[in-house]
Amino acid sequence: MRRAWRSLVLACVAGCAGFPALSQDTASYPNKPITIVNPGTSGGSVELQVRILADGFRERTGQPIIVTNRPGAMGSTGATFVYRAPPDGYTLLASPNSPMVFNPLTRKSLSYEPTKLTPITLLGVQPLVMGVRGNLPGHSLNDLIAYAKANPGKTYYGSQGVGGGNHMAAMLFGKHTGTDLKHVPFPGAGPAGQGLLKGEIDFFMAPLAVLLPSYRNKEVKIFAVGGKERAKDVPEVPTFRELGYPEDFILTVWSVIVGPPGMPSEISEKLNAHFNALFQDSKVQERFKLIGVDPGGGSTKELADMLARETKTWTRVAEENNIEKE
Repeated sequence: MRRAWRSLVLACVAGCAGFPALSQDTASYPNKPITIVNPGTSGGSVELQVRILADGFRERTGQPIIVTNRPGAMGSTGATFVYRAPPDGYTLLASPNSPMVFNPLTRKSLSYEPTKLTPITLLGVQPLVMGVRGNLPGHSLNDLIAYAKANPGKTYYGSQGVGGGNHMAAMLFGKHTGTDLKHVPFPGAGPAGQGLLKGEIDFFMAPLAVLLPSYRNKEVKIFAVGGKERAKDVPEVPTFRELGYPEDFILTVWSVIVGPPGMPSEISEKLNAHFNALFQDSKVQERFKLIGVDPGGGSTKELADMLARETKTWTRVAEENNIEKE
């Protein structure tokens, strides 16, 4: 009994000793490199946004950000990896819309729960635009609709994959306009943009940054912008709302940084403060502008509220348009 009691006391002392260590680790966070997982292909917009922040983050904290790409299943592969990671703040996810909002609406089963991921910061926002191949007849959205109605089942649109944001947006466009459109999925925004350039597809609801160089070179047309206001980079292009489309056609591509479930608030708030400071840096703002993205920021609560609103909006859109899960 005496030996058993002594073992129990030692175990309690050892257990209690761990609490100050945990507090100390939280206070000194970060004290080693942070891995941010990009769930898309290399060279995409989300990866570029994280890399823009990486230099300044190292200057502020003394620790580097290591970007690792884990593409697959419309971002589910990378999201699952982070979901299962320790909640210590050293493995984070830089996520576009699909893993956080669209995948639960278009896939029957997921190996992660988006709502349980820990909000850290809004990373960036850019509008989706209606990009059209350069030799398609016409110069307006109505011309595209007329073409599609004259060629039912023979008008092709591209996307980054089934269930992605631009796939959902194009389906919404088809339903709203009563056009018979055919889907051509690509393995990413870059390949889809190339498909548009080559004339393999007729249109692509693309992130503005993907098509901006080709548009400036007059290789593709842009008929409408999905933001609330006209885009600064293409001020001559009207918004869908200006053209009479409903609020559902406020179509943006956003990216966020989130962590595994159960991260201590001390860590998520510290990260949020570091990133918000970087977003105020004029050099960071200029580099975001060059890739056609508005830099993010805001509080962790504001991010949580935004994700809840987006989920509610697109759940309604999916239900109203009978979008089935695969």
